[in-house]
Amino acid sequence: MNKAQKWLSFFALSMTGGIIFQVAYIRFVYLEPTYTALNLSSQQYGNIISAFGAVAIVMYFFGGWFSDKFSPKLLIVISLVGMGIADIYLATVPGFWGVVAAHIAMAVVGMGLYWSALVKSISMLGDSGEQGRLFGFLEGTRGIVSTAIGFIGTAIVAASVVPAHGVLTLIRIYGVLSFVFAAIVWFVVREDKTRLAGLDSATVTLKQLLAAARNRYTWLIGGTAMLMYCFYTTLGYFSPLLQGNYGVSASMIAVIGVVRSYVFQFVAGPAGGVVVDKVTRSSALFLRWMFAGSAVLAALFLVLPRTASLAWLALVMMFVLCALVFASRGVYWSTVGEVEVPEQERGGVIGLASGLAYLPDAFLPSLCAWWIGDSSASPKVPEQGGGYSALFVFLLVAALLGLVMTTLTARTRRRELAARHTAPVSDPVPAGV
Repeated sequence: MNKAQKWLSFFALSMTGGIIFQVAYIRFVYLEPTYTALNLSSQQYGNIISAFGAVAIVMYFFGGWFSDKFSPKLLIVISLVGMGIADIYLATVPGFWGVVAAHIAMAVVGMGLYWSALVKSISMLGDSGEQGRLFGFLEGTRGIVSTAIGFIGTAIVAASVVPAHGVLTLIRIYGVLSFVFAAIVWFVVREDKTRLAGLDSATVTLKQLLAAARNRYTWLIGGTAMLMYCFYTTLGYFSPLLQGNYGVSASMIAVIGVVRSYVFQFVAGPAGGVVVDKVTRSSALFLRWMFAGSAVLAALFLVLPRTASLAWLALVMMFVLCALVFASRGVYWSTVGEVEVPEQERGGVIGLASGLAYLPDAFLPSLCAWWIGDSSASPKVPEQGGGYSALFVFLLVAALLGLVMTTLTARTRRRELAARHTAPVSDPVPAGV
C-alpha cells in the first residue's frame, strides 16, 4: 500500500479503539445513571461488571489464536458489528440476564476477537523502527476520539430530562457508531497479505505459559500492573463519592468523568513514557514513585472530611491520582523489554502477566458496589463493610504492596547487571589446541 493508504488505514483502525469499548466501560463516566437506566441495583450492576471482567481475562488468552487463524481486518469488522448488536440490545433494557449476556458478548468480541487483531493490524503498518511511534499515536488517537465522543455524550445526557433516558440514547448512538466504523474499516483498511503471512505467531501456548510461570519477572511485572490496575478499576466509583459526599452536581460529574477517563489517557500516558526515557531511565523506579504518590493520596482521601466545602480539594486530589494512574498504564509493560525477557518467552510472560494485571476487573466492581451502597436507591442501600473508608484502606495497601513489588523488580535487575559485569571472562584457547 502507498503512504496515503497506510495512514488512512491507521487512523480508521485507531478511531475504532475510541468507539468499541464505550458501552462496556460506560460506568467510568455514568455509573448511577447506567444501572438506573438498566433497571438494576448498584450491586447487581457491580456483579455484572465483575462477570464481564472475568470473561475478558480468559478471552485475552484466546485473542492471539484468533488473530493467527483469521484475517485481523475481518476480525475487527466482526467485533465492531458484534459490539454494535450488543449495544443496541442493551438499550432495550433486557432484564438482568439479558444485561449479563450482553456484557459477556462484549468481553468475547472486545478482548477475544478485537484487541489482538488491532495490535497485529497496527504492527503491520510499519517496520521495526516505526512500532513505538505507531502505538504511541494509536493510544493518542484513541484518547482524542474517546474525549470528543465523551463530551458529546455529556451534552446528550445533560439535555435529557431524566439522565437514565439520556444514557440509553447514548448507548444506542454508540451501537450505531460501531456499525459505521465496521463499514469504514471494511472499505478503507488495506491488509498486506504477504506481510501478514510472515508475522510471528501471536498464540500463547501452554509451553510458553509454563516457561513464563518459572520466570520471576512474570510475577513481578504482573503483580505490579495488577496493583496499579486496582486504582484504575476503582476510579469510576469516585463519582458517587463526589456527588453524594462532597455535593458535586450530577452535570459536573459527567464532565469530570470524561476528563478523568479520557483526557488523562492521551496526556498522562505519553508523559510517563517521556519521564522514564529522560529522567528515571527505569520503568520500575518510575512506577515506585507513582505508587508512593498513590499511597499518599489514598491516605489523604481516608482522612479528608467529606463536606461540600472541601469538594475542590477532593477533586484536585482525584485528578492528581488519575495522572499517576494513567502515567503508570503507559509504562508498566515496557518493563518486559527493559529486563531483557528473551524474545521467545515474551508472549508467555505478557500473556500470564496480563491475566494477573486485569484480575481486579473480576472482583473489584462487585466489591466496590457492596462497599459504597446506593444512596439514590429506594429504599436507600447504606455503605457496608467499612464503605469508602474500606475502599481507601484497600487502595493504600495496594500502593504499599506496589512499592514492594517495584523495589524488588529494580533490585533484581540491578543484581543481574552487577553479576553480568563481574562474571569472570574465560581465558582464550591457545591457537593450535
